Amino acid sequence: MRCTSSICCAIVGAIACVLSLRATVLADPLDIAEIHAGAKTEVTNSGWNYDRYPELPRLEPKKKMLVADLQGPGVIRLLHFTRHNPDELGARSVVLEIWYDDSQEPAVHCPLADFFGDGCNGMSMDYCSRFLECAPRCYNCYIPMPFKSRARVYLRNDADRKFTNYSFVEWERLPEWNDKLGYFHATYNRKCFQLTPDATETFLEVNGAGHILGRQFSIATEEPLFKNFEICMEGNNEIDIDGQERKIDYLGSEDSFTFSWGFRKTFVGPRAGITLIQNKTPYLLSVYRFHDHLPIRFDESIKWKISWTAEKQVPNRADWMKAVAGGGCWIDYAAVYYWYQTAPGGYSHQPLPPIAERAKPICKPDDNKATDAAGDAKESVPQGEYIELRALLGKLKKHREQKGMSLSDVAASSGMDRSAVSRLENGVYLNPTVDTLYRYAQAVGADIGFCVRVLV
Repeated sequence: MRCTSSICCAIVGAIACVLSLRATVLADPLDIAEIHAGAKTEVTNSGWNYDRYPELPRLEPKKKMLVADLQGPGVIRLLHFTRHNPDELGARSVVLEIWYDDSQEPAVHCPLADFFGDGCNGMSMDYCSRFLECAPRCYNCYIPMPFKSRARVYLRNDADRKFTNYSFVEWERLPEWNDKLGYFHATYNRKCFQLTPDATETFLEVNGAGHILGRQFSIATEEPLFKNFEICMEGNNEIDIDGQERKIDYLGSEDSFTFSWGFRKTFVGPRAGITLIQNKTPYLLSVYRFHDHLPIRFDESIKWKISWTAEKQVPNRADWMKAVAGGGCWIDYAAVYYWYQTAPGGYSHQPLPPIAERAKPICKPDDNKATDAAGDAKESVPQGEYIELRALLGKLKKHREQKGMSLSDVAASSGMDRSAVSRLENGVYLNPTVDTLYRYAQAVGADIGFCVRVLV
């Protein structure tokens, strides 16, 4: 059930719409009155062929539908799409793609609902922000999207059924191209990981020049310790810019979205909002923020990470470590980043999983896989063997510390990730492979052996 059934949510959304529109108009109050001779507003239609234009394409199963093919220079001013029934299927099985000029890759590649901040597979409340709207049964995007020679907008239907759809694009031609204009990009990055005190996860890496406009996160977990998204919100948002590490460092995830003391209740504003919070299992959160007041600029590269390694208040909590050792503390992040860039394409988007996986609130890695990237056998071990394993790793860790070696030193020598080494020492990997143990031991200048005990 969507949150729109709440009268309070509807009132909040309506107030936010007024505030957003007011903020937009007041930015330049005379602009709306200025007459632009020769300027033309143009509209393209797609999807709905039950009216004047029976030749319009439809959103057929397993196919792309062309929404607009525009000749530049120009700028897209509005994208309008219907939502697709049923919500739980249509939200993430329909994908938005936008291609500029002659680029070989789309600049925008994202499930439709996530692009519009309709988080956790289409469960957010209706809302109105400065750039995006989840309106009743439709989505609207007011982010300007300039293009030099050509822009193509597609909806891709990955489902095996047709969706009833009406889409249109409002755009205008530019008298000439301005080389200072950037191309709008958006990407979807979803990852499910075990949240431990040493966790650091990268959510965006871009090479080139441009600036970040905003982001939207959908977060889901079944871990009781993370109810109210405690611990999760302690992750620092670390932004490396042009090779400088932590050029920007937000000390807390909720603060990076301009909130404080957690994500307490739904709220919608022109530039930041919490459009979904569910404090029952699965625990769900959808949150957005735009940086148009001061975009995060980069000339060469940008890397956006979330790290829990610097937090001093919670890492030694016994209940957290116990839950981690028991195989818990999994959390799912579905992130959308919006940015402008000088290049019309070239960004490598994350491949989307099958639609059945996309619809799940939590895409936990398959527990039946033989091994994972860190060398964990992914099979449970008896308690006695686990205790012996912890004792072995405890000795190796003590030996490492006596030699004055850091986790980074071991990672460099063993070829493992630093976070994998830490999780190995902390007992997160319940059943590491023999190869993993040998690599760790050799990295710290030790050896391990095996003995045979005859069971009577």
